[in-house]
Amino acid sequence: MNRQKYFDYIAEKLEVLSQRIISNGKLNLLHLNIHSETLYRDMLNILYGYHLEPSNIGKANAEAIDLIDTENKIAIQVSSTATKAKINNTLGKDKVKDLSDEDYSIKFVFVANEAKNLKGNTYNNIHNITFDPNKDILDKITILEKISQLHIDRMTLLHDLIQKEFGERPDTRKLSSNLAAIVNFLSKENLGNVPNIIQLNDYGIEEKIEFNELNDIKESTFDEYKIYYGILDRIYKEFVVEGSNKTVSVLRKIASFYEEEVLNKESINVEKFFNVIGKVEEHVLKSDIVRKIPEEEIDMCIRIIVVDAFVRCKIFKNPRGYTHVTT
Repeated sequence: MNRQKYFDYIAEKLEVLSQRIISNGKLNLLHLNIHSETLYRDMLNILYGYHLEPSNIGKANAEAIDLIDTENKIAIQVSSTATKAKINNTLGKDKVKDLSDEDYSIKFVFVANEAKNLKGNTYNNIHNITFDPNKDILDKITILEKISQLHIDRMTLLHDLIQKEFGERPDTRKLSSNLAAIVNFLSKENLGNVPNIIQLNDYGIEEKIEFNELNDIKESTFDEYKIYYGILDRIYKEFVVEGSNKTVSVLRKIASFYEEEVLNKESINVEKFFNVIGKVEEHVLKSDIVRKIPEEEIDMCIRIIVVDAFVRCKIFKNPRGYTHVTT
């Protein structure tokens, strides 16, 4: 599922960042602390719907308040030093008194070490600013807990933010895939004008659909995508010219995803079919070849390929006497 993939990616990057901050701090290299402040500003705005902005532009961080949301009246200090003394020192600042007078609340975000041991403490909140140690002390663990419960749309926004901030180095293992190459070729075809060159044995296909209890998706999936059989058949034939095993490897890869689903005794066949589509998509998206293809087109091409594999008898059981030969 994309949710798990996105969460794992975000968690990995935040963990790497926290460890780098700790290591750099020992060398008195503090540039990552500054960049982390900006990253966490954008993250918290997505996570909680805040409108945080830097509070110390043009200043030397003298007031120890890094981010401020004037609309929700929230002040935040972002720090790599997770200690009780750090919190008490901030709570004693004159700026905090001014914020308290204006009915602000204050939160602390620790970007390196965990801060669980700080939540149960009592602090010298001499200016009586709104501050609950159990709710207003955040670290990477509490933030990841919040991320894990996000709606998928917001998690996608957060994933995209992290990806833009950290960037991606090309992985040579992900630069090529025969399945991805087929998607790439198929995406360049004019699928709005399907030539009626090849007529399929519709009776046989419908029999196989019924035999495998897939009638619920007959019209929406099989009837919708089987019409592209001729286009994909031509691509496969052109693909063979580049290497005799390439087309075979594509169809066997799809078959291997289906074999994994066969072992799942709890899901019905409709679920198995869409799980195969999901696994093919996950495999294809690892390749740099499809990086510039819109997500909707990738999804459509993969559905064409998986339906075609069904027609070619590569996935799901065949009724007695069924073959995929054309009429």
